[in-house]
Amino acid sequence: GGRASDTRRSSEQSSKGASSFAMLFRNVLRSPFGSDSRNSGTARRELSPSMGSASLAAATHTQSPGIGHSPASIGEGTRLQANSVPGSESADHGSSTFSETQSIDRLAPVDSVALAEGHTGLADQDAAIGDRLDALGVLVSELKGQPLTNLGGLWCMLEGIVKFAFGNSSGVNKPSELDLAHHQRARRLILSLLAVFAEGGQADGEQAETSHIDAEDVQKMRASILWVIGSACSWEEVELAVQSAAWASSDAKHLSGDTVQWFERARSWVELAVDHCYPENMTREPSEGPPPGPHEALTESLAFLACIISTDYPVLDPTAVSEIVSSLCEMTARARLVSENGLEEVAWIWTEPVHLYGVINLLNTVITYGALSQNALLPGITMLCTTANVPLCKELCCDIIYTMFTSCYMRDALLTMNYVMRRGNTGLNSKSIYKMPAMTPYQAAVNGMVYYITQIMDTGPTGFQFSLRTGNCLPVLGEAALGMHPEVLSMVFPYLCKVANDDRVDSMLPDDWTVLIAILENTVECRLSDKYEVEPGSEIDEEDEPPTLAYLYDGALQAIVSVFRRSSQPTPTSLVNLLFKMRNVLSDELAQSMLQFIDARGSLRPGSSNWLESLEEMMHLYYFDRSRSTLLRRQMARLCTRPFTEAFDVSLKGIERKPFIIAVLEQLHLEEDEKIIDSVLEILYMSLRWTKDSKTFHNILEFALRAAIEPEYVRQIQPDYMYQDDNGDMVLPEQLSLNMQMPTHPILLLGGESAAMVDEKSYSSWARITLTINCLLKVVEWRMSSNDTLGDETYDHLSVDTISLVNGLLDLLVSKHTFPSAQRNILLGFLRFHADANMRVYMLLPDHDTLLEQRVSLHENARMRLVVQSDDAVVNNTVDWVPFPIARYIRVLVYLFQTNIDIETYNVLCRGLMVQLTNTHLFSTCKEEVTAFLRYLINYMRVANYDQETRTRISSVEKNRTATYTYGLQVSFMHYKGWIKRDQQDLLISTLGDGLMMTSGAPEAPQICLHALGVAMLELHGAMVRMLPSILQNLVRIYSAAQLSVHLLEFVSSISRNQGLYTNFRKGDYQVLFAVAINYIRFHNNQRRRETSLSTNTAGARPADVGEKSDPRRQSTGAIPASPSEKQLLNDVALSQYVLVMAYQVIDVYFLSLTPALKAEMFDSIIVGLLQSNYSRSNLDEVNEVCLDMVLQNHSRSSEDILGLSDVTVQEDFGPVVERHWIQHNGIVTIRAQKEGLMAQIIERSCSGATSRIVDLPAEVSRKYVERAERTERPPTSLPASPLSDSPVSAFGSMSQSASRGRSIGRNRRLHSMAPGLPSLHHEPDMLPHDSIARLLRGELLSQSDLSRAPRFPMRFGAAPCLALEFINAYQGLQNLDVPVMLPPNFEAVARSLRIFDNTAMVDTHKVSVAYVGPGQTTEREILLNQQGSPAYWNFLRGMGHIRRLGQMKDFSAGLDTSGQDSDGRYTLGWRDLIAKLIFHVGTLMPAREDKQEQIVRKKAHMGNDFVHIVFNESGRDYEFDTIPSQFNFVQIIVTPVDGQVPTPEDEALWLRSDLSKVNARMDQLYKVKTQINPDIPFVGPAAEPKVLTLTALPGFVRSVAIHAVVFSQVYTSCKSAGIGGAEYVSLWRARLQIIKRVRAHAQKERTKRLNALGSQPGSLSESSADMAEFGEPISDPTMATTAAQALGYLVRDLESFV
Repeated sequence: GGRASDTRRSSEQSSKGASSFAMLFRNVLRSPFGSDSRNSGTARRELSPSMGSASLAAATHTQSPGIGHSPASIGEGTRLQANSVPGSESADHGSSTFSETQSIDRLAPVDSVALAEGHTGLADQDAAIGDRLDALGVLVSELKGQPLTNLGGLWCMLEGIVKFAFGNSSGVNKPSELDLAHHQRARRLILSLLAVFAEGGQADGEQAETSHIDAEDVQKMRASILWVIGSACSWEEVELAVQSAAWASSDAKHLSGDTVQWFERARSWVELAVDHCYPENMTREPSEGPPPGPHEALTESLAFLACIISTDYPVLDPTAVSEIVSSLCEMTARARLVSENGLEEVAWIWTEPVHLYGVINLLNTVITYGALSQNALLPGITMLCTTANVPLCKELCCDIIYTMFTSCYMRDALLTMNYVMRRGNTGLNSKSIYKMPAMTPYQAAVNGMVYYITQIMDTGPTGFQFSLRTGNCLPVLGEAALGMHPEVLSMVFPYLCKVANDDRVDSMLPDDWTVLIAILENTVECRLSDKYEVEPGSEIDEEDEPPTLAYLYDGALQAIVSVFRRSSQPTPTSLVNLLFKMRNVLSDELAQSMLQFIDARGSLRPGSSNWLESLEEMMHLYYFDRSRSTLLRRQMARLCTRPFTEAFDVSLKGIERKPFIIAVLEQLHLEEDEKIIDSVLEILYMSLRWTKDSKTFHNILEFALRAAIEPEYVRQIQPDYMYQDDNGDMVLPEQLSLNMQMPTHPILLLGGESAAMVDEKSYSSWARITLTINCLLKVVEWRMSSNDTLGDETYDHLSVDTISLVNGLLDLLVSKHTFPSAQRNILLGFLRFHADANMRVYMLLPDHDTLLEQRVSLHENARMRLVVQSDDAVVNNTVDWVPFPIARYIRVLVYLFQTNIDIETYNVLCRGLMVQLTNTHLFSTCKEEVTAFLRYLINYMRVANYDQETRTRISSVEKNRTATYTYGLQVSFMHYKGWIKRDQQDLLISTLGDGLMMTSGAPEAPQICLHALGVAMLELHGAMVRMLPSILQNLVRIYSAAQLSVHLLEFVSSISRNQGLYTNFRKGDYQVLFAVAINYIRFHNNQRRRETSLSTNTAGARPADVGEKSDPRRQSTGAIPASPSEKQLLNDVALSQYVLVMAYQVIDVYFLSLTPALKAEMFDSIIVGLLQSNYSRSNLDEVNEVCLDMVLQNHSRSSEDILGLSDVTVQEDFGPVVERHWIQHNGIVTIRAQKEGLMAQIIERSCSGATSRIVDLPAEVSRKYVERAERTERPPTSLPASPLSDSPVSAFGSMSQSASRGRSIGRNRRLHSMAPGLPSLHHEPDMLPHDSIARLLRGELLSQSDLSRAPRFPMRFGAAPCLALEFINAYQGLQNLDVPVMLPPNFEAVARSLRIFDNTAMVDTHKVSVAYVGPGQTTEREILLNQQGSPAYWNFLRGMGHIRRLGQMKDFSAGLDTSGQDSDGRYTLGWRDLIAKLIFHVGTLMPAREDKQEQIVRKKAHMGNDFVHIVFNESGRDYEFDTIPSQFNFVQIIVTPVDGQVPTPEDEALWLRSDLSKVNARMDQLYKVKTQINPDIPFVGPAAEPKVLTLTALPGFVRSVAIHAVVFSQVYTSCKSAGIGGAEYVSLWRARLQIIKRVRAHAQKERTKRLNALGSQPGSLSESSADMAEFGEPISDPTMATTAAQALGYLVRDLESFV
């Protein structure tokens, strides 16, 4: 299809007027397969069957163009016409017309008429016929072989002779005029002349131009010539006629008369020519050809018949066409027996290739332009397959087969081939072909079929229905392959490979795969008998020898195997069986595929027939033979592991003792491929698990240990390692004395000499060593933690052999041939060893995320009997316990600390021991080793200088990380405080204190030291008390490290809550603490000024108050910012505020804890420090005002007195009372006096506290009055009973002139009594002005010149200048202050503000929830329903605070019900110190019943609204952050028993009846504390990294962490609510100060209003006069007062008189 010649022919036929049916018929054949021709060239292989020199091929001298022709050649082959046969002796007239001629050679054309005119009598009509015939004969001879012109003129000249010989076209003939001889001669001459015309002539245009013959005359002459040709009757005439028939009819395009008649005439000519060429009883030799005449006649008649069929097939009888084609195909297959040298051979009767070509061309014409019947298909296919080896015919045969394979003939053609093949060698087919002794006709046909299928069948991307083709081709090839003919197999195997490599191979049906694999099965003998001449997979050059059948077979097999390897469909059993049958000769790649299939099918697994013998055989073939490829050995090793990965079965008993398994393990140290090592180690792992023979176990262990070292590698050690014997050899760890010499080298030697360091990964054994050690650790893990059974038999040596394995690993740790990375892997395994409370050793599983799973694995492992025990064995209920070598393990660790120079190994040691040492049961029998280890470590750290930059061989980052791990390790030794002597405890604390100085690098090292000291203050209390002063000196040196501010202040704050730590502090120690806090306040305010200045400069003309509400950040609604930058900014602001709050709290709590004498000494330095760090340049900061008020209010109180103060102010119920309030600076004094009684309540309020006392006011006033009279030398004077002076004041609270005089009087009168314990402070040169304190209390600042000279403040205490001030002074007798001013009475704004003030707590109040999570509990409901906990939990609660009865609480209760109804339970837990009060929402103390949902809701409401949750988690699982979801759930402090060791009743029972209880007492239970926080806030607190403490130290640590977390949460919430640029965090003290300032402002405004009203109505009573009426009848002598109201009235008038 798609051929140019066909297009031209179609156009010619259209001009002729061919029917549309013919065009349609041809399109049906061509259209669907037109695209195939584009790929036909690539679809066919150049490889052709080499069948030798057949007699048929030898009969022609024409060379075949070969198989590798182009698509165009295939298309052109279908157009072959008569006389166009390659190699034919006759001329090619295929494309000429009646007047067309084609030059035979390059001679000049000859004018036929001119030449004829030269012969006398030829044109003379009257000449004798004999003469004319003689002349014609001469003319024919002369014209023969010449290029001719003017043929039409010559034919007209001979018209008379033509009529004489043939009559006219009407059939009228006059033979009577001459005799018969002249008549016959004339016919032959005319036909001979036409043959000469056909041999040479010229084109229509030229002929018409030269001869001036019109088209009508041309048609008449054509009809005349065709009538002459058709009149041939004898054989001699037919021989001549057939030579010009095609020329005369223009390849049958212009046949005159009935086409069917011409078809029958041409058919008869062919049959007649066949009879003359190949008679039935032919006797000539096979090498002799037919006579020339019949030879040419048969050739031309076949071509003419093909032209008729191609041109007029639609009008022909298809049956007749098929019959002639079928008949001719059958004739070509005729053969006869010939004998030569006594050997009978088959010789084909048709010996001329040209004749075969003509029949094949005829077949091609029918297929192309018509339809071939089923009857003709069988002989046709047979002929095509038989003649495939004829060079002349091969190309055309391929074209025909290609057409059939790409059309509707495909299936029929393949079925026909299959039929021919199944007939087999019968009759003559079984004889060898003449001159081809190795080939039979049947084999020749088979070869042709295979050739066509394998080389012509298009299987490219556009091939026709791939699955359909292969499904029909494979059976044919299968039948052909059964003959095992090498030529056939050499074509079949590549074809199978091509099919398997096709992209559409997945569309093949299972039956087709069965046939394909069957071909390989049936031909496997050729593979087993051949040798490899070319290595499979190698490239073959054109000059190389052709590949052998073995190579081709392997290629096909490999391609098929590859399909199933990459496909998901199951591999056929036949393919697996075939591979297994070939196992001895398979290539490495095929053997690998076979093993993969066998592995997938499980053919070599337990339960299969002879699986163990087959496995051993293939191991020797494919594994032990090291010449095999690595991939194959990998696959074989992997297959060998399969029996070991199956469940334990009886058939596997003793498999680990099989010789080939032992050989595999023994060669482990020789392997270098990682995947092979993986497989061998899997066998080793299961062998060590399964074996019940101790000898086998030790043998396998020896193989593994040998593979775990590199003999050529020698690890470097510390150069000054001192443990050497007399010969200089290193002493092994087990030979070390416990009195170890202390180290003399610094840790800076870690890292070794870089020039001498060798990269361990450069060794080829590195992967093997790493994997082997991991495998051994996995065996240890399984033996110590698994509950798998070992079959029915017991294993008495399980524990003993496990100890041997442990000792082997310890040997590897100290071996000089062990890589550092291998050491680290072993250490990581050993660091997971733990022991339970009964001293049973187990191993934490790395893949178990929860503690419960670890615990369960320990209980279920009843096979292991390892125990931490120094004796050889301990008998417990007839069970033998094997001691674990824990002492040796510790010695090895010390040895590594001494000799190691690898920094990563050192870090692994420290990091792992930090966790392992928390398991005190594991080391409970190694007191001497542990203490010696600690002693060595402490001294090791004391000679190390992490902060130096000299001599270092590690980077600063590594150095800091190493120091961090080392200091963290020392914390773990605190759990063994009972073993550590006092001097060692002091050294341990001192070492941690020295670690605070590591501030040159990252802050991790000093940070972990601060956290460690925070733990030490609870665990090693005595040592901390002794070493704390020196630690404080280090704090002063590191306070400049901003990254440590939070941790340092929290540490100092934690100390303040443990008064026993600083009972021995002196003045200098307190000065250090105050200096640290004030420094952070100064740093915060300086940073704030810089940020404000930067913001102002950036804003340009913006107002200075950048905190205006116009700033969008100030308008935040409290939502957490979405932008990461804003979130970070918010966190920075919150942390900065938190540092400021913590600094002031440190000042407050330490000052309040001082004795009055120390308070007096600290006053000046504290106030000066606060003033120098003040943020504002114009007035005193509110936080400093609060701090100053705290100092002044509590200067004479002890810490016990402060703790004894009530938290709330309660107004006593006195009945009708007269109430007056005075404000003095930041204090308010209230006296509530009974109108009818004697009692009065005096309340002193300040921002830092409040006091209340009830007195008999008349008696108290009278006593004070008498005392003052006795102290003075003048008699008391009576005050007039006049109203308060109405003199206006310039400013409320400032001194008027009379007030100033009053103070001057007071100043001239020396104080007669001083506060107890306080020295008299006389004016000295460095003392500030006497009104300095008053100015500060007014919020004013002192000059920097005064503050810069280390000033002293004028603190004067003594008797008040008037009697009223004895009761009304808000600052406990402090002089040189402003006179109190009475607030307007009966003023609602003041009363309302005071009520708010009284409801504001006088200390910081915090609330924290405590939840208990029982074993296995995970849900919120389970936790909230808990009403009880474990004994450890209750001990923890008792250490956290004091149990308080809710119904009796009058102060802060954190929202709990105190009405006595017990809706929130009867009790709660509380705690307080000097500045804070903490109430716990304890879940187990609140009622919660399953059937009362409201109780659960109420409990969650209390606990969910707390910022901080303390979770005592004994569930054995990790506590999820959102277990109890809440909007306010910021921080969770999780308390978990270390290793999840919650003692169970079974543990206790086992302990009581175990002899182990007599050996060692259990260590104190340890608990891990870790903080979980909301992801939106930063980490704070020491428990950001888990901390481990004993139960005795646990409550204090958790409480301190909780308080700090609550404070930070409050600060963070405040900052978030106010926005990033919002107000500062406001404490309760500061809130109370702001209330006092509001009261002052309200009172000033009201007083001014009243004075203005009094001045505008001069005749009315003043307000003060009306108020005085409330006191009753005025008195002039206080001793005469009969009611408290009268006494109060006297005090009011006395103060007014004084003013």
